[in-house]
Amino acid sequence: MARIATHVTEADVSPQHIAYAKELGMETVGFLMMAHMAPVEKLVEQAKLMESYGADTVYVVDSAGYLLPDQVRERIRALKQSVGVNVGFHAHNNLSLAMANTLAAIEEGATRIDGSVRCLGAGAGNTQTEVLVAVLERMGIETGVDLYKMMDLAEDIVAPILQTPQEITKDSLTLGYAGVYSTFALHTKRAAKKFNIDSRDILIELGKRKVVGGQEDMIVDVAAEIAAGKEKVLS
Repeated sequence: MARIATHVTEADVSPQHIAYAKELGMETVGFLMMAHMAPVEKLVEQAKLMESYGADTVYVVDSAGYLLPDQVRERIRALKQSVGVNVGFHAHNNLSLAMANTLAAIEEGATRIDGSVRCLGAGAGNTQTEVLVAVLERMGIETGVDLYKMMDLAEDIVAPILQTPQEITKDSLTLGYAGVYSTFALHTKRAAKKFNIDSRDILIELGKRKVVGGQEDMIVDVAAEIAAGKEKVLS
């Protein structure tokens, strides 16, 4: 499988990548990241572009963990009504809504769902696979996954690898609150330490500026501006 990921408004940079993946005989997924940053109509437009390029599946990707369940429902429903390929959903747990959002997506007809063992992923992580398997079994949805083995994998293999337990910290919570790309968390924490400021202030400002993946250099710029502003006030 190849996942071709673009910002939610930039599907037009993906045709050559999707075409090449298809030439290689791979199942090909169009991955529309930061899906909260575009109106539903724009999301549908971009999904149709990826479908026209040959994608087998198009994903709504909540890269910031910002979407609420009703917003997920609206987006998945719109795609199901507008494209003829599989529709998928990728959640982040920054607002503790990954599972709720994932279930909302499934109820609206998404048939490709992401999970990560032990919630491993950027920010507060993704929908926790072993929990998702248990929930789906409770719902009568057959996954073909051995629940006990998935639990054992999570606890005995993955957990010891983690440097710190995956949890909702003040930084990951702020990512979801401000709508900031989840992979910015570690970069922001380093910048906050370097400039001796609160990492949350950086993330809130990044959210206001609608910074997207690929603009990591803005983190240091924003941190420097905040630090300079504080020094000016103190002087």
